[in-house]
Amino acid sequence: MWKAFVLTTGLIMKTLPPCAAQEVPVILSRGDSLYVANEYGKSIVAYRLACASDSGNAESFWKLSRSLNLLGETAPEDSQQAVFEESRDAAAYALEVDEVSAESHFQLARALGKIALHRGIFKSASLAKKVRNECLRALEIDSLHDGAWHVLGRWNREVGRKPKFLRVPMGLGAANKEDALSFMQKAIELNPDYPNHHLEMGITYKTYDRKDEARAEFEKCIQLESRRPLDEKYKDEAKKYLAELNKK
Repeated sequence: MWKAFVLTTGLIMKTLPPCAAQEVPVILSRGDSLYVANEYGKSIVAYRLACASDSGNAESFWKLSRSLNLLGETAPEDSQQAVFEESRDAAAYALEVDEVSAESHFQLARALGKIALHRGIFKSASLAKKVRNECLRALEIDSLHDGAWHVLGRWNREVGRKPKFLRVPMGLGAANKEDALSFMQKAIELNPDYPNHHLEMGITYKTYDRKDEARAEFEKCIQLESRRPLDEKYKDEAKKYLAELNKK
């Protein structure tokens, strides 16, 4: 499957000039600069070229997955699935090359989570289980990975919405309220200036009818400095949730 992905990536890049493997660090640096500048689409072009030029460089693949995951969040709804599926394949291939990579496990969990949400978590129980497993593996490698704590906290919240007696036969019995709260709080402790952590913490509190705490998290999300365009998207969501709470 992953060899097929490399072949497909090579076909995508066939119109670009050839690149020697020794030039990959230069291409990755170009991609990184574009990524930092929030030019995710352009960074994807660079990372794809790096992947096509050296299929043994795991970094190229997880960075491609990372940019695709971010691009997917703002892509038109009818094209999001394809973006997250390419991200999934890139991260999975990165793990074929280097299994001991917290970032690759995290990006795979992130892509799988978006795919599962799109299809419906309980229609994709196998995907939901993989999301949790990839997050746990990422944290085994790097216990300070705030993104993995975030996704794992959200997993517990979303999966835990269905009664446990219905989830257990599906292999999703591990989800619980306590972990949803504590894991999201851990993400905030590790990276307190990231608006999305506070947005999702607010949603988690709201889910469990802890309105005052939810309100505080949404307000915090709105107050934080925006470091990339997606942060504005998270703030807009926080404003909508806050307005709903303030009406009640």
